[in-house]
Amino acid sequence: MSNFDYDHWWSLHLRVAKGENLSTQEQRDYELGLGQLDSQSESSESDTIAYLRSLRAAINRALNLHAELTARSAELDRKIVALESNYQRITGHSLSLEPHAPA
Repeated sequence: MSNFDYDHWWSLHLRVAKGENLSTQEQRDYELGLGQLDSQSESSESDTIAYLRSLRAAINRALNLHAELTARSAELDRKIVALESNYQRITGHSLSLEPHAPA
């Protein structure tokens, strides 16, 4: 089986599963097909693992960026509080978002 013929291999596999005996050539074809399927599976698994590792790296980068942005947001919140406090101390006016007229 130089070119893998899955349908042919599958028919041999069903016969093996039923306990039938294969000819020497059929046994050789069956084992070559098993080898090819195993190598494809290993290749697919390594591709999947590489993809999962790249996803994990992307998630870690996103987590680091999130942590940096959270820290920057907290720093800006502290500056806003300080600036609003200074503004109120200097002008006597609050910058709160409360309505100025009763509802």
